[in-house]
Amino acid sequence: EEKMFSWSRSSGSSAPSYPGSRKSTTQAPAPSPQPFVSSRYTRNDHLQSYLNHPTLKPSTRRVSRDDSTYDTIFQTRSGHALILRVHMPMQSSGSLPPPPGMSLVGIIATHPWIDTKMRVIGYDPIKSGQSWASSNLLLGNVVDSVVKHIQLNPPEVIEITDDSLQRLQASISPGPGGRVGGQQNQHNSSQTQAPPDYHSALNTSGGAPEEEDHNIPIPPVPSSFPELETMSKSEMQELLDNEEKFQSFVAELPAVTTLNDLKSSIFKGNVETAEANLKHQEELNELHAEVQSLRKSLGEKVEKFRELEARQAELTRPPDKRDIVKRLTKAKKDAYNESEDIASEWLDEGGENDVDDFVRKFMERRTIHHVRAAKIERLTATM
Repeated sequence: EEKMFSWSRSSGSSAPSYPGSRKSTTQAPAPSPQPFVSSRYTRNDHLQSYLNHPTLKPSTRRVSRDDSTYDTIFQTRSGHALILRVHMPMQSSGSLPPPPGMSLVGIIATHPWIDTKMRVIGYDPIKSGQSWASSNLLLGNVVDSVVKHIQLNPPEVIEITDDSLQRLQASISPGPGGRVGGQQNQHNSSQTQAPPDYHSALNTSGGAPEEEDHNIPIPPVPSSFPELETMSKSEMQELLDNEEKFQSFVAELPAVTTLNDLKSSIFKGNVETAEANLKHQEELNELHAEVQSLRKSLGEKVEKFRELEARQAELTRPPDKRDIVKRLTKAKKDAYNESEDIASEWLDEGGENDVDDFVRKFMERRTIHHVRAAKIERLTATM
């Protein structure tokens, strides 16, 4: 049993040819009418076959809010990590089931199966509703076949535009000895390797998984319309002449119904997102009020800090020598006057008080006077 990462042999492209194709345009007989073909599988059968596919399941995740769009990550034999986006549209009753849409996302590349918008257009069973219904293939097997073909026939990658894919590609770039991501690259080996888990593969930075990408690939414009091949010329002319009938016919075409499904899906997703945002409005208003309060409190504290910072600068800056000399001169005079007052007081009392006490007090004040005078002299000398 082949798995998604087997390089031993190509899965090939032996799918049935497109029903509307013609081998020759020279004297070819008129094409026989092709009967309406309905698929024996339901849309749920297709999704379950894809989501529970033993090879694809670990590397697949849903990227739309509904059950219509999924991404599968895989690695090619050339060492490139790629993401295949699969869109399974809703089916309208009474019409051909629309084929699944597939595209490569996050890269710009060239490949015979891929158009300029990175849509897969080269796999016959998904080219039209008629070919999809007549193929009787399950979606899981179709995705597996497309993945294997791209694995074994890698596209020429021109640019990787997705950030997560860039990080993943950097983590698996071939190193010395042909190793990819630290393991031996087995391009020429018949052994298989298990597909990576989607979240662990894209979460190479070790942080939280990336936000889901909700872009939905628009299906390619059909190259032919099998519904017209069963009509006669008169029926076609009637369609052209009757505008109402023509519009009704167009509205039932698989390509149109697919686009309408996409429109409804996107509209529904936008409504759900808007409703989810509105549910957080009250919480956001409360957080906004709290932030405003904290901002005001921060402003007040910053202003107080600046005042204290200015006070600290004033207290710690070097003193002005002139101011010190001025203050010492005043203090020196004060000490001198105090000593003179002590002497005058003792003389007025007739020297009756204790001489030793008078001398002690007088010498204490006069010493302070001389010390301050000495400091003034030293400071003046350094100015």
